[in-house]
Amino acid sequence: MRDEELYPQLLELTDGLVRMWKAMLECHHAQYITISLAYHSRNTTGTMQGDARREIITRLLEEIELFGLSFANWINSHTSYVEALNGWLQHCILQPRERSRSRRPFSPRRALAPPIFVLCRDWCAGIKSLPSEELSDAIRNFLSDLHTLMEQENDELLKKQNSTQASMLESEVKANEDNGGESANLSCMHASLSKVLDRLTKFSEASLKMYEDIRQKSEVARTAYYNCKTIRA
Repeated sequence: MRDEELYPQLLELTDGLVRMWKAMLECHHAQYITISLAYHSRNTTGTMQGDARREIITRLLEEIELFGLSFANWINSHTSYVEALNGWLQHCILQPRERSRSRRPFSPRRALAPPIFVLCRDWCAGIKSLPSEELSDAIRNFLSDLHTLMEQENDELLKKQNSTQASMLESEVKANEDNGGESANLSCMHASLSKVLDRLTKFSEASLKMYEDIRQKSEVARTAYYNCKTIRA
């Protein structure tokens, strides 16, 4: 069951993950380019104000919070799955009754074990080396900037509701101040969102490389294992 059923299914799964991360890498890179171009051309279009602006910020906050939670859950579930697989495989190893201090830990490559041991060992190590924390940090920073922007929007709304009618000169001065603040807010949001997409791109790139390496090293281990079996036979 282990070598004839589970191993082929894991190979099929890792092949599918290679295809998935190739598509994800292309997608997130395109998103990064799109956001960069949209920011540089922002002055050519009007800027939403008032309720419409606050509604967009609120919706974006909800979506990014959900994305951050989903990403964290996915990483935890994926890691737990691979660790469970690798842990189960350890029960297939016959350990010596007396363990010498000089005896080295079991190495599937050195022992020429079935290739599923190599695949799961590399997979377990690889997923822990992915830059997931960097991406999570970028998401949290973007959320923090969005919360700050939303607070500023609410404060501005409160001021407008409580203020008396200002003179034309005061209105012009206030408009210039608002434009400067709006530009700074847009720059901050752009930097945070660009960071998220940059980290997403790098995470996708690292994931793709990890699965390609796992697949290639598993094939090398499979060849070595069956060559060894042929010689012993």
